[in-house]
Amino acid sequence: MSTAQVDEVRAASPERVVPGTPLAGTTLNRALSFEYMRLKGLRSTWVAIATMAALSLLNGVLLPTEAVEPKVSGQPSLEVTQLVDSLQFNPIGMQIPLSAWLLVFVLGSGPFATEFRHRTAQTAWLTIGTRGLSYAAKLLVGAGGSLAICVVGLALSAIGGATALAVTGLAQPHWSGACGPLLRYLIVMTFLPVLAGSLTALIRSRLLSVLTLVLWPLLLERVFGLVIQRIPGMAGVQDWLPFAAARAAMSGVANPDELTRLLIGSDLAPLPGLGVFCSFSALVATCGWLAYRRQEAS
Repeated sequence: MSTAQVDEVRAASPERVVPGTPLAGTTLNRALSFEYMRLKGLRSTWVAIATMAALSLLNGVLLPTEAVEPKVSGQPSLEVTQLVDSLQFNPIGMQIPLSAWLLVFVLGSGPFATEFRHRTAQTAWLTIGTRGLSYAAKLLVGAGGSLAICVVGLALSAIGGATALAVTGLAQPHWSGACGPLLRYLIVMTFLPVLAGSLTALIRSRLLSVLTLVLWPLLLERVFGLVIQRIPGMAGVQDWLPFAAARAAMSGVANPDELTRLLIGSDLAPLPGLGVFCSFSALVATCGWLAYRRQEAS
């Protein structure tokens, strides 16, 4: 049969023509669009975005209050350390950035928890095609959303802070000196939703995943570090624990004092600390994928 005859048969009976398999890129785009629209439809997403925007603006307006008096004489100024800590929403003092509390549980665990609660897993799998793509799309959309919101939040804080400093007559800080720690902060905030989402998929409970991500960086990680370092040959292991490493990565202090070192909980340099946290998040994401692909559709 010639090519022309084949085309005539297809035109005469299009319902009998089996569509070709879409390209992987097209399938992934459909999966990302599906998860984006679902996340966009959640009220909690918009509440988190609005709260983040308001806090970012307030953070910038209050930036002059972080200025410290000089030791000898002169005008109060804002050091890079205070600038970084403020723009990152105080990750050292709070043990995790305030922005994480707002975004991680909505963008990270939200899609998985909604799927479990409303029993829509089968619909998602049929729409997207495979469980693996559904899982990857959730993590990618959550990570991308967190990164975009944090970038906008940093911009709002920086613009508001520069304006407030100019209005109050204070000197502008060394903004370029804060670029390195702020970039590492954005990377940590990109991986945090991945960690939250994959942990929710792994244990199938949003409550337990939230409690874990709240209690672990605040208390349990330090207790675990104190216990494990008593084992012979395990001294210094607390430096390599994930959230302590993340705080070390975000730190803008070159030579921290004893109190700051205690709050950070790790003596790792920023880049190794960032690598430890990202590697840990990737490991948990892999475990979550193995669990998610074996789950029942209910």
